[in-house]
Amino acid sequence: MNIELRCGRTGTRRRILPWVVTSALMVAIAWPGLLVDAPAYAVDQASPLESWIDQILSRAGIKRGQASEPTPKPAPLPSYPKVLRLTLDEAMALFIKQNLDLIIASYGIDAAKGRQITARLYPNPTLSVSTLSAYTQGCNIDKCGAVAPSLTQLFEVAGRRGYRMEAAALDTMSLEAKFEDAVRQLGFTLKETYFRVQRQRGHLAVDQEVQSAIIKLLHGFSGEGKKGGQEFDRIRLGLMAVNADSEVLQDMQRIEEVSGDLRMMLRIPPEVELELETNLTYRAAEPNFARLVEYALANRPDIRSKRLTRDKRRTELQLAKAIRYPNVTTNLGYSVQGPQGPDNQQQWALSLSVPLPVFNRNQGGLVEAEVAVLSGDAEIEKTEIQIQNEVAVAYRKFLHGRKLVDAMNGALAQASTLFSAAQQAFARKEIGILDLENTRRSYADTEESYLEAVFGYEQNWLRLEWASGHDIAF
Repeated sequence: MNIELRCGRTGTRRRILPWVVTSALMVAIAWPGLLVDAPAYAVDQASPLESWIDQILSRAGIKRGQASEPTPKPAPLPSYPKVLRLTLDEAMALFIKQNLDLIIASYGIDAAKGRQITARLYPNPTLSVSTLSAYTQGCNIDKCGAVAPSLTQLFEVAGRRGYRMEAAALDTMSLEAKFEDAVRQLGFTLKETYFRVQRQRGHLAVDQEVQSAIIKLLHGFSGEGKKGGQEFDRIRLGLMAVNADSEVLQDMQRIEEVSGDLRMMLRIPPEVELELETNLTYRAAEPNFARLVEYALANRPDIRSKRLTRDKRRTELQLAKAIRYPNVTTNLGYSVQGPQGPDNQQQWALSLSVPLPVFNRNQGGLVEAEVAVLSGDAEIEKTEIQIQNEVAVAYRKFLHGRKLVDAMNGALAQASTLFSAAQQAFARKEIGILDLENTRRSYADTEESYLEAVFGYEQNWLRLEWASGHDIAF
């Protein structure tokens, strides 16, 4: 029994031994290949990162191994076949000349001048010719016929024509004041849009500066070997560069959008590039609130238009009172007859006709004109209250905006110095990527907050001019 067991074990070992030897030989042969292929596999795993970083650098116009410029150039704006350079005053002059809304408003003034011409005209006379003839007892049109032409003329009394002329003149002046008010309101929109473009270009300049700094750091970082966590820092720098690219592209989109609004207001074709030469800068001013309110109440175009409209309604009230008196109609006629009559030869006729004001004495028109005058007075009072509040609110916002700009003036230099120092410290490996990102964010936020503060101040400046109807520096 023991002999059989030993023999069985020996047979099993003989069957297993060749498989073990064969496996060992295969492992021995394949193992050097595994050792050789391991670095190649690692390179294959790292190649997507290298190609991604190369792609980021190529968008900035930098190749691996190429020396970076001391100050990288920002990405240029898209080029256009034509360039139109405009200061703010030139843009305003072009706006008044070419804006379609203002052109449409000016047509209303021309129409009112036509109504002035109509108000000066007299009623046309009426010419009528009548004939008569008898055809009995040997009469015919040659013997017993008559031709009687007559001329009728209406004469207006109680100064109606003068009232109509005065009302038409006041209506024209009211429309001219409304046109000035349209220039005031649309001019504010134009100037605000002009500086919105400059604000977005300021955001683009800040983001391009940050983008250039990150690309420069990434380019310097790409040539170094992998040590510790530097590979993760390269990835974080690449992500920061991608985010910076995204911010730059979004800024360009916003510039195109706001520039399109400005082109529409200036009636400029889209293929023309606008170069705005008036920068968005801080301008110190000390407006006199009392003088601004006084000037606005006396001279702002909208209240002048309402006062002229009220004067027109008062004139129309006088016209309604004059309508109570009836007009006089005169008729002058002359009759030419045949040799046998029917009446005396060469007769003249003169008649006067006046409607009797028994029932209709323009009672309804008089009441309507009186109500229109009262309505005009109420509209003027409402506009005066509105002007006072608009000037007060704009003045307070102007003061708050000035304080905000003054509060941020010292922060710009500190943020710029801190960001430059952080870039140098990161290049010397004195700070980490998180400190660099926090410093970059603080710098960009400070720059853009200051830009928004200056734009808000300029916007409040323009709104105060819009509310007062005059330059605030007077």
